[in-house]
Amino acid sequence: MRYYVSKCHDRLNSHPYTPEKVTPFLCLNPYYRVTLDPGADVSFMIDSGAFQDVGNESRLSFEDALRRQLDFEKMLGREAEALVSYDRLVDEQVDERGQFKQRVDYSIGEDYVAETIEAARFLSGKRSELSPRNLILSCQGTTVRQYMECIESVLDFARPGDIIGFGGFCILSKGKEYERQYYEIVQRSFPMIHDAGIDRIHVFGMGVFRALVQTDIYGRMNGIECSYDTSSPEMNAVFGKSFNPLNAQMSKVFSKIHKNQGYVPAELALMNVELIRDYWERIREMPLPDEFSPGLID
Repeated sequence: MRYYVSKCHDRLNSHPYTPEKVTPFLCLNPYYRVTLDPGADVSFMIDSGAFQDVGNESRLSFEDALRRQLDFEKMLGREAEALVSYDRLVDEQVDERGQFKQRVDYSIGEDYVAETIEAARFLSGKRSELSPRNLILSCQGTTVRQYMECIESVLDFARPGDIIGFGGFCILSKGKEYERQYYEIVQRSFPMIHDAGIDRIHVFGMGVFRALVQTDIYGRMNGIECSYDTSSPEMNAVFGKSFNPLNAQMSKVFSKIHKNQGYVPAELALMNVELIRDYWERIREMPLPDEFSPGLID
């Protein structure tokens, strides 16, 4: 599994945070306006900013969302590996208390999925002028059926070299039913994606390792390279948490009183990134089984 580290800040508690020095892959977002170390040899994707626009009364047009990404790329001073389509998130809502994770109703999801498909179609239509950047065509859905219909529609105009984006599963840890849906979608869609000549998928903002490991195994068995992004190493380091490779989870190690006197969040975040990268390298070394079907772990 290729891990794209989501870099959200240049500094953590006043200390420089430079994950580009310890990882070859980053996920950047125009909302955060981070910079890159000039000497870092790193590939990066630019997210669409759709997550941050959930609370906005009026979203950007597809054209303006792409312009925002390209303006950010220009500020960075180097070309992105990939750009993400400006999807409409089905698992993020907002009220007077702020933004929260909750799946929208099926009928609302129909409209959101239609917009997600059109966003992917728009980006696909720009492939010539955006080349050699890869296109990450995001998919969404509130049910398995709705999700599969979205993937099928996107595959109609996707081309070899594109990356199919799996959105809508930041909510996976909220309940077993979401996880069941995720595994069913993975099992049904991967052979279809492979048959369409696509050999890469990307999972947005989901850090549940039991699901990611199974996704990686099933992907490799179907000739698909899988990747994902999460800001978990950075965000959790601020709260004194470190990646534990024995249970593939973030564990509380330090308390608030230890900050900058027992640990430095920026350094802990870098260590988290390195530990996670090592974890995936070891997973990759494990032999593939003869048969495998991803599913819930009892």
